[in-house]
Amino acid sequence: MTDEQKRKRKFLNRELPVFAFFLLLSFVFWYLNELSKNLQGTINYPVRYINPPKDRIVTGDLPDKLEMELRGPGYSILKVKLSGSRAPVVIDFSRLTPRRMPGAMPHYYLVTSGLINNFSKQLHADFEILSIHPDTLFFGYDRLVTRRVRVRPDFKVELPEGRKVIIVPDPDSVTVTGPAHILDTLDAIATKHRSFKRMDENFKSRVPLEYPGYLQTTQKRVTVEVTITGKPSSYFGLKQGKAK
Repeated sequence: MTDEQKRKRKFLNRELPVFAFFLLLSFVFWYLNELSKNLQGTINYPVRYINPPKDRIVTGDLPDKLEMELRGPGYSILKVKLSGSRAPVVIDFSRLTPRRMPGAMPHYYLVTSGLINNFSKQLHADFEILSIHPDTLFFGYDRLVTRRVRVRPDFKVELPEGRKVIIVPDPDSVTVTGPAHILDTLDAIATKHRSFKRMDENFKSRVPLEYPGYLQTTQKRVTVEVTITGKPSSYFGLKQGKAK
């Protein structure tokens, strides 16, 4: 390598970090300048539904997030996009007048463009909400009823040959509150699945109940008592003796 080439390489090694620093600095200033301008963007924002009519429950596949198209200062939109935990906007049915759809079953809909002003007040932001998607929310109301429903243990117990098992939940039924059209056809609430291998002694297990979120129960768990009856068959005992 000649002296001229060495000088050029030394110059580049010294100047390259300086160039990269000023390039990064110019990008930061450009980006901050862009954020000060009005921009448009979309965000998926969480939503919560409250205060249905008395003794009624909201039914239907209502989304837990709404897509909002926003316009405003770039830094404001960026801030709401980067915020990790967002308090959901609230749809309060007691303050709305949904429109009823024709038909025998009472179904309703809300046009989300009518929620823009309310959402803007809740968000306390300096950007503008241009539109909300989906543009229409479809739902229904059902009577909220309370019934006693039996508990069905979902247990799988492997036993020695000749043994039998009796599985009894305590309590054997629970009080459930939910939509009338669901409870009219619900015959039991199942426990969480449990599997036990080679059991030959009685035991108890406390297990949670499994049910959808739109149902409420008086208790979350029940005690399941498992009783093993009978004696091992002579054939089984003989096999054990040979194994020894």
